[in-house]
Amino acid sequence: MKKIFFYLALLLTCFSCKINPIEKQVADEFIPFSNEYESFDIIRNAVMDKRILILGEAGHGDGMTFEIKSKLIEFLNKNNDYDIILEGMGFLDGAMLQGILPPLCINRNYLAIKNAWNPLWSLSKETQSMVTSMKNKEIQYWGMDCQPSLCDIWLIPYLRESFPYLSNMFDEQCLDSLANIHDRIVNFDTSLSGSELGFFDLKMNLIKAALNNEIDIEKKSILNMTIDNALAFSNMMRLGFDDWDAQNEGINIRDKQMAENVKWYLERFPKRKIIIWTANFHGAKEINQINYGKEPDKDLYNKYVLLGEYLENNFPEQVYSLAFTSGGGSYGYYCENDSVAIIQDSTSVEYYLVQNDVKFAYYDLSKQNNLKDKTFNSTLLGYDCKSGKWAQSFDGIFYIGQNHKAHEIVR
Repeated sequence: MKKIFFYLALLLTCFSCKINPIEKQVADEFIPFSNEYESFDIIRNAVMDKRILILGEAGHGDGMTFEIKSKLIEFLNKNNDYDIILEGMGFLDGAMLQGILPPLCINRNYLAIKNAWNPLWSLSKETQSMVTSMKNKEIQYWGMDCQPSLCDIWLIPYLRESFPYLSNMFDEQCLDSLANIHDRIVNFDTSLSGSELGFFDLKMNLIKAALNNEIDIEKKSILNMTIDNALAFSNMMRLGFDDWDAQNEGINIRDKQMAENVKWYLERFPKRKIIIWTANFHGAKEINQINYGKEPDKDLYNKYVLLGEYLENNFPEQVYSLAFTSGGGSYGYYCENDSVAIIQDSTSVEYYLVQNDVKFAYYDLSKQNNLKDKTFNSTLLGYDCKSGKWAQSFDGIFYIGQNHKAHEIVR
């Protein structure tokens, strides 16, 4: 009889035991820190054998994330180990800003990082230490974006001045028309017709073919890539930005071109390592492992091939993608009055980190083989709680307890 009561008591105890959800289990495995600097040595050790380090951000208005990314870049680059590749800066800008290509017709008064890199970052107070290092040439940098930036405005005038023989290929009226269409592309003129964009693509491809006869290999290579970027954005313009499907196909075009730009850079500088400044979204290695789960297209992420995935396929075992997230606080663009409060879903990993009162933390997903096929909830993508196999998309997570809206520098 005593045995029966013993087993009944044991059974009841087992049923009454609360099994912690996987999100809490993951949160409990994060390495906590009282300040962000304490994590830097551990991160350096985790990424030292990788040629490509991707630093993401949950949103483009995360001021504290900007600050920590900037400090981490400067820490990792103490021995000039890394070059920085930037989302929000055009491919041609890096070549012009660092004097690899002569500016020629470009207005030197405007040739500055603050004008070339998207002001969401370049004019943020939180990035200024890194921007200063870039200005002082303590950090070598390059742009990877195909979206028009500073120097793209002068692409056609630059080609005309650099290669006078173009006037033998096209009459002045044709070149003027080409310049006019390009100006409208750079300014996101959605009234451009399909025939105008077709004219632009045809002429730019002819110019690219003509450049193959150039003796200056570096100049030819940079300008060929610049034309590829212009054609990629022309293709995005052709799709349009209003239609849902077109927008998402445009994301694929942009990410593929950004990956091609990074690949070009790594081939040009075969001994260099790079840090890529971008969003968590673009840095995902397998975004299709995350459940989008919202209308109008619940399977949206299955349609994307993003920057991180392209790089992982081209440089296997050489990429470390570090995503950033936050438990609370706010985010927002400095140019807007309002900020958005970060409120965690009670089923997310971040929620349990908040409950643990963690200020800063780091988790090396790449070492957690037991998590590769596990699904759990996180707000890594825009602070929207999503379920997925996050360990297949990212190699690490940096957690910030309290984020804040980015601040504009005093000008």
